[in-house]
Amino acid sequence: MGLVKITRATYEDIHNRIGAAIEGGGGFDISDGQNIAIKINLCDFRMPETGAVTNPLFLDATLSYLRSSFERLKIFVVESDATVARPDLLIQWLGFKPILEKYDAKYVNLTKEKTTTIHIKGRYFQEFKVPNIIADSDYFISMAKLKTCLLTKISCSLKNQFGCVPIPRKIRFHTNLDDVIVDANLAMRPDYCIVDGIVGMGGVKGPDLGTPIKSNVVVTGRDPVSVDSVCAKIMGFNPYFIGHVRKAQRAGIGQMTSKMVGEDLRQMKKDFEFNHLYAWILKAVTSLK
Repeated sequence: MGLVKITRATYEDIHNRIGAAIEGGGGFDISDGQNIAIKINLCDFRMPETGAVTNPLFLDATLSYLRSSFERLKIFVVESDATVARPDLLIQWLGFKPILEKYDAKYVNLTKEKTTTIHIKGRYFQEFKVPNIIADSDYFISMAKLKTCLLTKISCSLKNQFGCVPIPRKIRFHTNLDDVIVDANLAMRPDYCIVDGIVGMGGVKGPDLGTPIKSNVVVTGRDPVSVDSVCAKIMGFNPYFIGHVRKAQRAGIGQMTSKMVGEDLRQMKKDFEFNHLYAWILKAVTSLK
């Protein structure tokens, strides 16, 4: 049973709230001088106010907390190329570069990194190429968004690891997406998960073209399956009907049960406007193309 903290926050007060959110979810098990990798979410050419991508203010608050709490950390903020996204450009266009410079953090494109091949007992992969910046990190943080997704219903911590696959055209895995998400987490399980739902995304056109949903919530914890199960409930889903979450528990990545602390889950639930029938039809039509 994973410990999960539900924190009410806004982008205006996230600097004051991020510490309590992180520590309430079990805190970072980090020592001074270690290498830290943070996987953000830059899935498309969208602005932060759409809820599709990491908000620079959220990363700023997290880096500030790390620098004030630990000494001599080597911090790497990572993302990879995707079918419709080029994070090298987004890092500049969305204003991440001055934030990285302020906190002496380095951006790394995982697609351009050398990799280490590891063996896993996966559902799709038996061998997995892990970018060396992740393989060599002492602590790995998943900084996801609270979003719906046409193919997987939700896109939170577990699916954020799918973005670590160092292959640009990840669309090739969409027919086996649940299984590939599980394998990515077997190969690169995050040590800590932070889900930014201050402004998330709803509707069946998520995780990139959906509707901005202002939830004013941050969900944190060490267990990605527990964290995503709580996120699913906030968005109105039963986590047992989320394929990659259920399969991740079966693979031993984490537990769907959780001990929730902080805000009352019932008060934080929002309508994420996910029409299951329309999603099923749209998914079927898309698969025919």
